[in-house]
Amino acid sequence: MAIKFIKKLVLSAVVFGGISFSANAAKPNVYIDYFRHAEDIDKNWVESVRSNVIEGIHVLNRVNLIDVDSSDALKVEADRRNQSNADAGGDMDRMAVMIQQGANYLIDGNVASIDVLKKKTDDGSIYYTAKINFTLKVINPNDGTLVGSHNYILGNAIISPTGNTPDDVVLKVAQLAKKDVRKFIEESFKLEGSVLEISEEKKDEAKMLYISIGAADGVAKDAEFEVCVSREVAGRKSNKVIGLVKVKDVEGDDISLCEVKKGGKEILAASKAGQTLNIKSKPKGGGLNFKF
Repeated sequence: MAIKFIKKLVLSAVVFGGISFSANAAKPNVYIDYFRHAEDIDKNWVESVRSNVIEGIHVLNRVNLIDVDSSDALKVEADRRNQSNADAGGDMDRMAVMIQQGANYLIDGNVASIDVLKKKTDDGSIYYTAKINFTLKVINPNDGTLVGSHNYILGNAIISPTGNTPDDVVLKVAQLAKKDVRKFIEESFKLEGSVLEISEEKKDEAKMLYISIGAADGVAKDAEFEVCVSREVAGRKSNKVIGLVKVKDVEGDDISLCEVKKGGKEILAASKAGQTLNIKSKPKGGGLNFKF
């Protein structure tokens, strides 16, 4: 059965680790499930939130994002899960189907509430505001373990979209989900690569360098990476962080130019000494190795 990949469709947070994967490895197949929600929430509003999350993840090009709606086998499972409102991580029957379909990871969503308020201006005009509270989780379908979790409250800021109708304002506030999805994906699916060469140095410091990942890996301008020296300690491989770089230009599918922000002296000295220099996404905690 063919699975279609999403081409164009319509995340503050606690993160539990993440998955690190090499630029030479295949991108992970990440299924995004139907979003669970309270019974009193309009299904169209929930779908609007989900569609904006999908769009935000897709444009990053960090993972192969696949909508469960494209799988007939998972559609059959949808009614059973909706009736039980089961958390994806505890629904091992559904996880088994995910694995059969080729899923490496699953994104599970739960919309806890969508509150719409009717307000009136000084001149008597009516308008609406909305607040959306939802959670996203990254789950390993092989054992149901939680990789990462983000909780979001959209429309809670001082300046927030307004609308002429409840539907109008919910659609506007739901679009805010796209802005935060980058951080969610980059922390949950960390990238690793290597330093190709030092392109600019000044005195005894590295100023600019090239890394081995680029557009095909979902790298974007201003992304930050730690620079590590690979070494062996008591027969074990170790990566010691010695610097920080920031992407200035993505120059190809597998190459990006970076500005050295920290550790210029250490990076240059290690390079001249012939040491292997690796890079990895700036972490927010521990991580898991991504391997097939």
